[in-house]
Amino acid sequence: LLCSPAGGDLLYDNSMPQQGAGFSTKIWNAFRLVKNLEVSDKIEQPEHSKLAIEWFRNKLSEVVETLDSQFGQFRISEALMTVYTTVRDEFSGWLLEMVKPPYQQPIDAKTYAEVVDLFDQMLRLMHPFMPFITEEIWQLLEERKKGETIMLSQLQKVEKYDVELLAAFEDVKAAISGIRKIRKEKNIAFKDEIQFSVQTGDKGFDVKFNPIIIKLGNISELSFVKEEVKGAASFRVKSTNFYIPLEGFIDEKEELAKLEEELKY
Repeated sequence: LLCSPAGGDLLYDNSMPQQGAGFSTKIWNAFRLVKNLEVSDKIEQPEHSKLAIEWFRNKLSEVVETLDSQFGQFRISEALMTVYTTVRDEFSGWLLEMVKPPYQQPIDAKTYAEVVDLFDQMLRLMHPFMPFITEEIWQLLEERKKGETIMLSQLQKVEKYDVELLAAFEDVKAAISGIRKIRKEKNIAFKDEIQFSVQTGDKGFDVKFNPIIIKLGNISELSFVKEEVKGAASFRVKSTNFYIPLEGFIDEKEELAKLEEELKY
């Protein structure tokens, strides 16, 4: 389906279904993650989870609007790609990562109920393309009445969404990706907490999303600076600069040797 745009011939190859097989596994793993969470009604909803749910509900409304347009124009392969990337990247890659509690800790009941509801909505969007796995998971996700089926469930209608919030969250993604890149380059284990400094510009940073950056970046202290932080790894999102002090994380001699090699090159 992904490789069959309207009016074009499908040049079939046996490797093509592998993408669908991998995607099915991802959906099933997301379901297992959600269903295996221990739920507690004694925990308050953390701020990062509240923000994550708010962002995804807005994102889902934008996606439904896009799908309505693509279905209306019979661009079926594009509609599938919209669903595919939303499930793979936004739902599994970002939302579940943001709401997931610390290792062996329970999740609060409010967040859990909202994640299950959003998973339900995602299954409905996938159902026209992947009827069997979505029906199976939909039946297992919550208790259903006798004879109830995803085939007769209502698809979400287009609702008003916050364009500015969605744009601001793209900057959050860029900041978290920047942190992960530096961790990888400097061999800083994710379990090690880091300090993080922000030199704000007129774009690229919204203080509202700090709880998400702190959680996904495993940050012990987030501070604001007016000047460049010396001896720190840095990256930029639009006009905002971010700094991660490297003291205690890197071997200075080894780092200098690497830089010398780069200069020679």
